[in-house]
Amino acid sequence: MIVIRDVRLIDGSGDDARTGRDVIVDDALISAIEPTDPARPIPAAATVIDGSGATLLPGLIDCHAHYTIDPTVQDGFALYALESPQQLVLRAAGMARRALEAGVTTARSAGSPANLDVVLAAAIAAGRVAGPRLLAAGPALTITGGHGYTFGREADGPLEFVKAVRANVRDGADVIKIVSSEAAMLTTSVAGVEEVSSEELEAVVAEARRLDRRVLSHAQNSESVRRSAKAGVASVEHAWLADDGALAILAETGTTLVPTLTVTDIWKDLPGLTPAQRQRQGEIERLHRRSCETAIRLGVEVAAGTDTGERGVMPEMVWREIVLLHDHGASAMQAIQAATSTAARLLGLGAEIGTIEPGKRADLILVEGDALRDLTLLARPRLVMQAGRIVPRAAA
Repeated sequence: MIVIRDVRLIDGSGDDARTGRDVIVDDALISAIEPTDPARPIPAAATVIDGSGATLLPGLIDCHAHYTIDPTVQDGFALYALESPQQLVLRAAGMARRALEAGVTTARSAGSPANLDVVLAAAIAAGRVAGPRLLAAGPALTITGGHGYTFGREADGPLEFVKAVRANVRDGADVIKIVSSEAAMLTTSVAGVEEVSSEELEAVVAEARRLDRRVLSHAQNSESVRRSAKAGVASVEHAWLADDGALAILAETGTTLVPTLTVTDIWKDLPGLTPAQRQRQGEIERLHRRSCETAIRLGVEVAAGTDTGERGVMPEMVWREIVLLHDHGASAMQAIQAATSTAARLLGLGAEIGTIEPGKRADLILVEGDALRDLTLLARPRLVMQAGRIVPRAAA
């Protein structure tokens, strides 16, 4: 038994924090939440953690992660052609551990070369390596020669896309990632226009549903966002260039937006850009901010995703995504929920994680101070717990 005493509790479901609470963990689960009472006896064998002055929250969730892509190099995606799968998956294990130590207890892969995220997810689940519980996507589905084709699975036409869904599920994918548009590149003239037809998207969603899988759609411009939402994807990723009409369709269809604000926030200070690239980066960042702010204003549900794997976007940066969501229109509590309860619902895991309540998995983080008043405190968790076990910190 572990008793976390006298904490300020953000349980992931309410609008306010509750002070003076004891949270009791038995094995992998939360067993009780009680008002703090110094007179209440605690079993001698229990581990007691003093939480006075600190905030306890659900473990964080990253809904858009590429742990098998290295964000510390010039082009992590190019490593796929240069390194062996063994080297790549060892790099990925290091990234996953960094995420877990930062309080990310669950993540959704947004695509990986060579099914390496499936390998990583299995190793984490078996306890061989430390990392967030990982929903693997396998290779992202893309048209022939489309964005990400060098490390994705190419398909053309509804029948080929159906076959691609089946192949990914056969190979262990928990979710299906489809690349519905070009990337809105920050350093080139690639404009983020749609690549996948409505018919292809509908076929992917229908087959994924048959196989009990959810679909996330990389969609940058307005038309790709519209097509994705109308086809019934669970979430649209990015939507940096989407107009108000396209974002309104997300609200109408109940499609979650994972805006990945951290990418353009990091890239605004990226070294080595030419003046032309710097100008384009500024334009895309402005459009991205406007898109996210509009979506929040329209009532679109937003979930946190870092897009770690992109250059400079590190696996521990979920806290930064939360701060950016707050900066662009979400309340502090809404921003926290974007990485906890909202994210858990998006992943279909709301019955297990995302909130602190009896019977849920004991995925928890403890931070000093009042996290609602200062979201940056989430960058420095004092304690991380995953399934009832305190996560040890790697030696410095």
